[in-house]
Amino acid sequence: MSVFTVSLAAVCGLLAGACLQTAWLALLAAAASAVCLFLPRPHRTRMLYHSLICILAGLYFQGYDYLQRSTLLPLAEDGESIAVAGVIDSPVKRDGDTARFFLSVETWGKTGRQMTDMATAERIALRVRLSREPEAHEVERWMQGSRLSATVRLSLPSSARNPHAFDYARYLRWQGVRIVAEAEYGDVRMEPAESGVMMLFRRWQTTAADRIALLFPDQEAAGYMQSLLLGITDGVSPATEEMYDNLGLSHVLAISGLHVTLVSGMFVWIAERAGMPRRTALVLTTVLLVGYVLIVGASASAVRAGIMGAIGLLCQAGARQTEGRQVWGWALLLMLAFNPYYLWHLGFQLSFGVTLGLIVLVPVGRQFFTRGPEWLRTSLAVTFAAQAVSFPFLIYHFHQFSPLSWLVNLLAVPLLSMVVLPAGYLALLLGLIHPALAVLPAQLASALLDWLHGPLFWLEAQTVPFSHWPHPQWWWIVLYGLFLAALPVLWWRGYHRPRDRWLYAGLFLLLLVAARQPFAGGDEVRITFLDVDQGDSIVVEVGKKKVYLIDAGGTPRYPARESWRERRDPFDVGKDVVLPFLRARGIERIDHVVMTHGDHDHIGGMAALVPHFTFGSVLVNGSPPRDEEAAILERFRAKRVPVLTGRPGQTWTDVPGVEWAWLHPDGDLTHTGNDASVVLRLTAYGTTVLFTGDIERSGEERLLARSLLSPVDVLKVAHHGSSTSSSPAFLAAAKPRAAVISAGRNNRYGHPSPVVVKRLMDTGANVYRTDLHGAVTLVIRRGAVHWQTQITDT
Repeated sequence: MSVFTVSLAAVCGLLAGACLQTAWLALLAAAASAVCLFLPRPHRTRMLYHSLICILAGLYFQGYDYLQRSTLLPLAEDGESIAVAGVIDSPVKRDGDTARFFLSVETWGKTGRQMTDMATAERIALRVRLSREPEAHEVERWMQGSRLSATVRLSLPSSARNPHAFDYARYLRWQGVRIVAEAEYGDVRMEPAESGVMMLFRRWQTTAADRIALLFPDQEAAGYMQSLLLGITDGVSPATEEMYDNLGLSHVLAISGLHVTLVSGMFVWIAERAGMPRRTALVLTTVLLVGYVLIVGASASAVRAGIMGAIGLLCQAGARQTEGRQVWGWALLLMLAFNPYYLWHLGFQLSFGVTLGLIVLVPVGRQFFTRGPEWLRTSLAVTFAAQAVSFPFLIYHFHQFSPLSWLVNLLAVPLLSMVVLPAGYLALLLGLIHPALAVLPAQLASALLDWLHGPLFWLEAQTVPFSHWPHPQWWWIVLYGLFLAALPVLWWRGYHRPRDRWLYAGLFLLLLVAARQPFAGGDEVRITFLDVDQGDSIVVEVGKKKVYLIDAGGTPRYPARESWRERRDPFDVGKDVVLPFLRARGIERIDHVVMTHGDHDHIGGMAALVPHFTFGSVLVNGSPPRDEEAAILERFRAKRVPVLTGRPGQTWTDVPGVEWAWLHPDGDLTHTGNDASVVLRLTAYGTTVLFTGDIERSGEERLLARSLLSPVDVLKVAHHGSSTSSSPAFLAAAKPRAAVISAGRNNRYGHPSPVVVKRLMDTGANVYRTDLHGAVTLVIRRGAVHWQTQITDT
């Protein structure tokens, strides 16, 4: 058995342990044993060993998971307030008037006077609210390892409320956290951090970050270099972060094997120039490498690179040959033995996945690309391997992968890694002697960043097709993984004739096409009522032909506050809710945007969407637009998108069996505010859906007076279920079988009104509510209607 295959068996076991109960693991072990009886003896022994490792890994995961159970969970379910004391277990991140970090709770009690020791320390996610600017400055001095006691209010983390959205509860679960807590700054008591080795490294990291800020006067460049050199990402501007994500360059800012190779090479060079024997220099560099990993924050990618680098250095010192896959296997086993939850961390997945891809695919790539100089073929092979392996991870987690990423990585990454990174480290090293010595390398790095980022921001602003990818199906992930695993095996077994190469290229392109899911949902109408808190946003997909976006929600706006309270990247419902959902559906063109009326909770999120899509038209109510609405329409016009309105009785057809009708308004400018909302009726394969915007009684009466209202199957309830809408006469005419209410959880308006909910239920309608069910999805096919809710246990 090799360490590499053992590590793969362990990964399979951990996955089985997470997905199966202990009894099923035992059944799996019995099935593997039965299969082994029919195998030849050499294969039988190997299979038995790997099966045993797989089962033991599964049991190890279940034991580890059991030890992570929460003692405070029952209290969190009741939302109780308790006193806790423990140690800060992560870097403290202050964003505006909130500080967030993990707290390892050691004692707790109903009051601060009667505290009970925890059997084992429990990790919680703590948010501290700040009320004054001096508190913000004080929080920034809090450090990981400091002791803290506070009175906190416990609660459960929220899960995803929209399809394929970020699941905060799931994220915390793999951080070893089951509950969240909130405290006011005045209820927190902080003790100075205890001295120790870890605190020393954290202070060194802080000192190095301060040195970089001194050497790079430009704040943007300083923040970028802090991330590039030290793994501190707080200083990178949100715009730069988004640009790197969109172009597939985010891996550049993660501490990786390149950093470790550069730093360890520098350590060895300095030690040998100081007269140290090479073997001693290699061993010393291994020790220094551990310190480097701790200084840069010990992220998953940094630890992986550090372990692999240390094993490689020790093997060199012992004059032993090392094989990349075996070193990779050792690093994987060590990290997962320490914390099996790492397997579900995206940084861990990308770091180990891409590294293995480079190890096994780059030698193939060098021979696959037969023309050009060696350095070019190597660059192409490295780029292909890294992009091909990272592709499924990126489309699964983020649903985006730009075709430009291949070219950008080929051109930009060598410049950043071979010039900017060494120049940054050189500036930091020389700056320790005297800041004047670091001027030249710091200016070189800053100039290159300015020169490079200009074109990159321009590229990001272009609307490139095939950048948004639908959430991949499980069978596609399996096939894609099998293809990447089989390619090097077949290649080294001699299947690399020209026709084989064409076959590999064809299969790869076929898998890329399959990832677009070209035949999925072609004969259905899918309507998703997104949970955008207190607001409306509805996405209507007519097969693969048309996409409608009816409103885009809006983040509540508050009066101007002190500058210190401003968030680094403020939440925006368009950017953080609607855009991720559209990407997860693989949508790149929105054929019709419907802005029902100018209220912020309906159109406020629209501005964030304009740069990311192409559009066919914008449908509005025809009323003179107010300030925000006018500004958004100007953005559409700048992209040459026609802005249109309709008239009652106007109809149009998308595909046979799918027809739209414009019911309201009628061009009468006496309609204002909510009563000017656009009302549309969709008839899809015999099922009728009425979209009502925010119309109130006056608008409903106008519809009734014009005899435009007839019984419908589904009613999007007007104005979030307010008592000013959904009158008895209106519901008597509509007679909906199902109704969807879009309202925010615990909203201050009391929506939906209990009176309206009762009226709907009295009509016999099934009521779906985004405040209770999260996003609500209606799928209409010929002869079938199917409902889905994001949250089923309500």
